[in-house]
Amino acid sequence: MKPIDFQYYRPTTSAEAARLLNSLGDDVKVIAGGQSLLPIMNMRLAEPAHLVDITGIAELRQTTESHTGATYGATTTHMMFEHQLVPDVTAGLLSQAARGIGYPAIRNRGTVGGSLAHSDSSAEWPTVMSAVGATVHALSVRGVRRIPVTELLLGFFATALEPDELIVGVEVPRMAANTRWGMYKMARKPGEFAESLAVAQLEVDTDGSMTDARLWLGAAKDTPVRLACTEQLVKDFTLGDLSPTDLVDSVAVDLSTEPGGSDAHARHALQLHVVAVHRALLAVEEAPTQ
Repeated sequence: MKPIDFQYYRPTTSAEAARLLNSLGDDVKVIAGGQSLLPIMNMRLAEPAHLVDITGIAELRQTTESHTGATYGATTTHMMFEHQLVPDVTAGLLSQAARGIGYPAIRNRGTVGGSLAHSDSSAEWPTVMSAVGATVHALSVRGVRRIPVTELLLGFFATALEPDELIVGVEVPRMAANTRWGMYKMARKPGEFAESLAVAQLEVDTDGSMTDARLWLGAAKDTPVRLACTEQLVKDFTLGDLSPTDLVDSVAVDLSTEPGGSDAHARHALQLHVVAVHRALLAVEEAPTQ
């Protein structure tokens, strides 16, 4: 199938793009890499009358770095993170995440802003950007609005963006020197969307002891989930002594599911998520100290 007829616009500035969105009404979509939008347009699952292509806006491909972090332009591609063509203020986590996205052709075109605006919990950026405390900059004719990624993502294909807003930047805090991270993606084959995606961040003291744990899980619900109960459990263990079995009950609580329920599919999904979390924690243990 092919998409319905639409009007195509390619502004050269963010202000021009914002004016277009304001004037074209609700029946408009912003396209960046197009790796998610174009397939659903071809299947007629989205039928916008107007398409605003922001890839001609040079400022949206720029990165601004400071001592507190970096702001990446919305059309920064996955490939640019993968090959560290932009600074990685997370000590390699962004680069690691990007390497698992799709295939080279997709990573060359797909963008960080587009992925967040698409809001698919099975994709890398929603979970990773939630885990690192990122904030998007959303532009409209009213100005720029800063929205934490955890508040941006409302559900599957649903965000807090207004119809006339577009993401122009993603602000990522610099990871603290005493923070170590691990990530594990479970998928049917490399490049596929995740069946489970876990990101672990541990703060360690000078003697190597853990002082804090932050765990995030993607592909479990329609938005990424912070595993608050599991975080408390992990802090009471030495990672090398922690087994998947130890995590089952706490992950089940975080996901509001029953570990011994009658639904075989739900039990299987829980086990996948438990294993992903455990392997992300093992990846933290194996990673060298910054």
